[in-house]
Amino acid sequence: MTNSNYELRIFEDKFESVSVALPPVLRVLYVVSGGVEVDGNQLATGEGVLVQNHCEISGSEPTTLARWELAEIGAPLDNPFSRIGDSLLKRSDNIILKSGDEVGIRLDTVTFPPGTRAYRHIHASPGIRYLLRGSLEINRDEGRDLIEPGRAWFEGVNEPVLAIADDVVETQFVRVMILPPDYHGKLTITYVDPADDDKPRENKNERLIDEVVRLDG
Repeated sequence: MTNSNYELRIFEDKFESVSVALPPVLRVLYVVSGGVEVDGNQLATGEGVLVQNHCEISGSEPTTLARWELAEIGAPLDNPFSRIGDSLLKRSDNIILKSGDEVGIRLDTVTFPPGTRAYRHIHASPGIRYLLRGSLEINRDEGRDLIEPGRAWFEGVNEPVLAIADDVVETQFVRVMILPPDYHGKLTITYVDPADDDKPRENKNERLIDEVVRLDG
């Protein structure tokens, strides 16, 4: 087992109908709107799936997908969605992992009622978030950033963040995190100020995928 540089990337795919074959890669799909079939299994709005091998995606209604891929840097990139609709690479971030090791893959949504926040915290895992609705002010040591729907952002391991949701409407994002395997089924969050542990947490987390997989290599 050797150290390898991996790349976690997220695409936003929009199409009126679809029939594509995707090459093998560790991939997470989430239906932002519409619906598709993945290897014959129907996915509706708000549902997701983890696939590692070749997969077939089909559908006949207008759909938006958020699509995460984890691959070694330099691996060939074939994006069939770019030939049948709008497909944007929203961002790509490097992660140091070991080929041949096991990692946790988590897909979840986080929903904030209006005017709520996630107190200054860190996570034990890196990941890319994608904002579905509302707005979120992300406060880091280097400054503030206002995130709006369709925007993707990365949070690294042990990176302190304060998140403040829109005052008027509900805010929700979906994320994929790459976890150490011993965090399977466990929370990854730690509040920077221990006093915040006792404060009410009004945001709701829903896990859609929480699996441990072995990296090829």
